[in-house]
Amino acid sequence: MQVLKEEVRSAIVLAAYEEFRQSGYSEASMRRIAAAAGMTSGNIYRYFRNKEDLFDAIVGPLYSEYNRYTEEYLKTAEAIATDGWDVQARISFFDRVQDTLVGLLKASGPSLLLLLCRSEGSKYESIRSELTGFVESLLTKTFAAVKGPAGPLDERERIEIGMLSATLIESVAWIVAKHHDSDLFGTLVERMIDVFGGGLEKRLELYRS
Repeated sequence: MQVLKEEVRSAIVLAAYEEFRQSGYSEASMRRIAAAAGMTSGNIYRYFRNKEDLFDAIVGPLYSEYNRYTEEYLKTAEAIATDGWDVQARISFFDRVQDTLVGLLKASGPSLLLLLCRSEGSKYESIRSELTGFVESLLTKTFAAVKGPAGPLDERERIEIGMLSATLIESVAWIVAKHHDSDLFGTLVERMIDVFGGGLEKRLELYRS
């Protein structure tokens, strides 16, 4: 019976993170990961089946957490839109979304960089478009509910929502790719969300008028 050691597994994950950070998923080498972890290539496969399994061990938990929150918030937005989207409900909902987003980003650590910026070639490579789609769905429900009796969203309004959604996700990706210091990263995320939220409120007020 093979005995797997947690310290060995941790050494592999640490070496893998550096390899994925530097080379990206598609160009990463299991041989280089094994060498950096101080073991043979054969030994690394006792702990991880393949490169995909290793990458999944690092970014999978974060991806699952994002999925859980996106499903929850889309359902909540749909329920609020159906029951009546008054000013207080909207403010309370977006405050909660913003607090959760900031908390998730600040707590995500190194896996966020790999997920957003180094996942090409993996099953996570569409994450940016997935997150953009989530924000777009959330804003579409919100803008449509606020516009209400004025009628459905027109093409220009939908294009504006798409622009806002892509801008938010690309801003997050830019921050995580450029700034790894945890304190600076947290500050930049908070400021970016604050600016985005303030601009969003102004646009929603125009939809109400």
